[in-house]
Amino acid sequence: MKRVLAHPFVRTHLPQGMKFVVAGGMGSLIDLSSLTFFVESLALDPRFAFVLSSCLGASFVFVVNKFITFGNREKKLAHQLFKFTMVYGVAIALNAVLSNALFWIGLPYLLSKILAIGVIAIWNYSLSHGFIFKKKDKVEPAIF
Repeated sequence: MKRVLAHPFVRTHLPQGMKFVVAGGMGSLIDLSSLTFFVESLALDPRFAFVLSSCLGASFVFVVNKFITFGNREKKLAHQLFKFTMVYGVAIALNAVLSNALFWIGLPYLLSKILAIGVIAIWNYSLSHGFIFKKKDKVEPAIF
């Protein structure tokens, strides 16, 4: 077990993955709370509220993932925000399609949303780590 935990892949992804789950969990709470508010208090149609609540949760997740989960201090905020918008735009669309499909077959709107969040989380982590917040590898100079 000690060798597994010492492997560079595990040493990178285990702590990042745990932070990603916490950040995603907090983003999901924002998403689900705002979804409930939109549907129950503002009487919005859940099919529309799915998208609005996803945007609120994703905005929070961007900031937490950039600075805490991936510890990315690069000054490329606009570039990273553009990539984040591309990735999470697709994720929000997939989330809305899946949430609506599950809602359409009769699941309660909150359960539909929770299941969709879980499915889309793998997509989000993979692309957040390898595309949005990927740090440039430092190249060591050759010694002759």
